[in-house]
Amino acid sequence: MMLRGMSLHPMLQRALLASVLLLAALVCGPVLAEVTTEAIQPPSETRLPVDLEQELGARWQAGGEIVVFATEDGVVRVGRRATPPTDAAVEHARRAEHFALARKLNLVTAPRVVPMALPLFPEQIELLQRFALSDAGAVWFREMADDTLRLFNQGYLDYDATVWRAHLDGGPRPPLSALITGRLSEAGLFAQDVSVFRIFAYDGIGSMAAAASVRMGRRGFRCQFQMSGEPVDPFAILSHEFGHSRYGDPRSAGLPLGEAQTVARYENPVRLRNGFPPRLVYYLRLEPGRPPITRNPLLMRLLAWRDLPKLRLGDLEAVDGLYCECADAPGLHDCLALLPPASLPVDGEAPRSASSPALPDAERCELRWVAVRVAPRADAEAP
Repeated sequence: MMLRGMSLHPMLQRALLASVLLLAALVCGPVLAEVTTEAIQPPSETRLPVDLEQELGARWQAGGEIVVFATEDGVVRVGRRATPPTDAAVEHARRAEHFALARKLNLVTAPRVVPMALPLFPEQIELLQRFALSDAGAVWFREMADDTLRLFNQGYLDYDATVWRAHLDGGPRPPLSALITGRLSEAGLFAQDVSVFRIFAYDGIGSMAAAASVRMGRRGFRCQFQMSGEPVDPFAILSHEFGHSRYGDPRSAGLPLGEAQTVARYENPVRLRNGFPPRLVYYLRLEPGRPPITRNPLLMRLLAWRDLPKLRLGDLEAVDGLYCECADAPGLHDCLALLPPASLPVDGEAPRSASSPALPDAERCELRWVAVRVAPRADAEAP
């Protein structure tokens, strides 16, 4: 290298040139590593309820590739490429990344991570992995992954800075699942708007859901539904539970019409895809000794089943039956058959015949199951 009026020794020239190149690499390296960020978009700020039938009708379900990048001021961010996968192998890789993210952040695999939550058994984790790689599961795990992207971009997730520095120093770009630690950042620990979706276990059979969680019983799933005897599809059950979460309609859980509509929207499409017949009737179980507290008009009427004027049988078209357990008689009984015949007028029909004296006393019986017809998806109404 030459300066005006001065010639430098060749070794000094090479040392000075190396210093200049190193400085250029430090300044320009992150920029060169992020030349593709213009095609990367963050997830939308608001969630939209999943339309599972529409999603399953699409060619791909996992969404765009998740990419970690740095902004011009050096802040690490994540987004998705807008380009669809080129083939099934690429789609499978994106689904696998979503599961890896969920395993890192959403799946409860150790005690005391979430209060009152039990860690998942290895068999439950394996089932969730297979579900995540299926078409329906890919939709729900994509939604969970988008929540993870939102949390990361808000600065609420902790990540390994050494992994990111290795990329800036010329290493491969890490997947988000390898970058995050699975813990909240200091900002996330104290933020009021953080809500990590969790999947965990409980002592029992089957599964259940809340707005921000899906819970799986440690005793697994039944082979057949208790009331109907229909075969159980575990993937369809998991999809049903996700339909009760914030990714579907959390207001639908535990309500007669809401449950039946969840079957139509989120369970039957999976059953049909997996070779199972659709469910035509949903049986809502009311736990003994725990009468539900509800303002739902239909459920309130059904809970007052002994009072026929309040029940109004004539306009309960969606209800297929009411089944009671009685203190002095084992088994299930048709609740309405237990009522005195004089209390059972039906519009346009003659009064019912007298009940058998062998039937239990209705006052000693409690409503245990509500059978609700599952309407075709196009005819489903809001609960």
